[in-house]
Amino acid sequence: MGAAVFLVGCADKSAEPLLYHVRYSEREALVSARGELDAESATAIQAPVSGPPKFIAWLAPEYSQVKKGDVIVRFGGERMRRQRSVTSGELAQAEEDLREKRGALEAEQSAILTDMGQVSVEKDFAERFAIEDERLMSRLEILDDQLDALYLQSKLDYLGWKNQRFATSAEGEVEVLAVQQQKHGAKLARLDEGLSELEIVAPHDGLLTYAANWRGEKPRVGSQIWPGHKVANLPDISVMQARLWVPEREAIGLAEGQAVTVWSESQPQQRFAASIKSVSAAPASIVRGNPQKYYEVVAAFDEQHPQQFKLGRGVRAQIRVAGPEKCIEIPAQSLFRDSGGAYVYLYRQGGFQRRDVTPGRATPTHIEVTGGLAPGDRIALYEVEQ
Repeated sequence: MGAAVFLVGCADKSAEPLLYHVRYSEREALVSARGELDAESATAIQAPVSGPPKFIAWLAPEYSQVKKGDVIVRFGGERMRRQRSVTSGELAQAEEDLREKRGALEAEQSAILTDMGQVSVEKDFAERFAIEDERLMSRLEILDDQLDALYLQSKLDYLGWKNQRFATSAEGEVEVLAVQQQKHGAKLARLDEGLSELEIVAPHDGLLTYAANWRGEKPRVGSQIWPGHKVANLPDISVMQARLWVPEREAIGLAEGQAVTVWSESQPQQRFAASIKSVSAAPASIVRGNPQKYYEVVAAFDEQHPQQFKLGRGVRAQIRVAGPEKCIEIPAQSLFRDSGGAYVYLYRQGGFQRRDVTPGRATPTHIEVTGGLAPGDRIALYEVEQ
């Protein structure tokens, strides 16, 4: 307990100030917390990992006892059925476009190959029956035949280039249509898989509890659930623990193994001993829209009390972050600071003098002094110069 504040009284009140008598005190460092009872272990129940996001159409009552195979969540499939109908039509259209494109490309390539065959025959005929004897034909006729053969060769080369270029472009057009077909086919398969998984059933017997999302909201009818998202838990209520939240500004010195005293909000007279099992690495908000952040602390009970430990019951707790120790503490208003450091006003022989001190841990009302004061000293409770 902190030291008492004494009044130095006499007839002339204007001459005697309010003083604090310094002495040793012993005090525990306690941190307050609140939370709820939770199961130490639970089976997580997730939405199907395949298929598109689903909307909840029905939920089993929370905190109800379920048997293995019982339906816990039922999703609505009407929207997926409409999407499937549209996707099926898009897939049929893509397949038809692919067939038409392949047919048109095959016809065009066939025409190019036919032209190549005809030109090749004409070229072979011209080369085979060409006469280069000037005794039989004039020089102009011989040159004309040679030009015809060169023209046919050039035309054959052009048709070969055209066929090669056409094959490249046709392959690209077919691939584009094939990708569209595959996209619609994959979407249709995903919808079919989603329609085959419109129910979540209990993997084993247990007490059903629903999991809250990052906004603190639990699943409800009409809400959307993403694939693989955690929906509910089947906790093992035979071993319970306390899940506590400590305000960020008060979470000083929390560590595993520290003693915790837990009591129910409805039965504060019953106290249960526990110890810290884990402390979250960083604070987080627990109420949507509230900027206040809390550290999550999990406390394990020394003994289980099935009759008093009910899942989700609100509890309060005190965490002992430091045991009783001998120290000197002064009221917070008695400590002053300036560029030279921390100091107090020491009262001696009817006057005050500045005394530099070394402050330590602080609470909202008191500050520990680790150097500069001794038991029996008297200090001012206010700013003397004022």
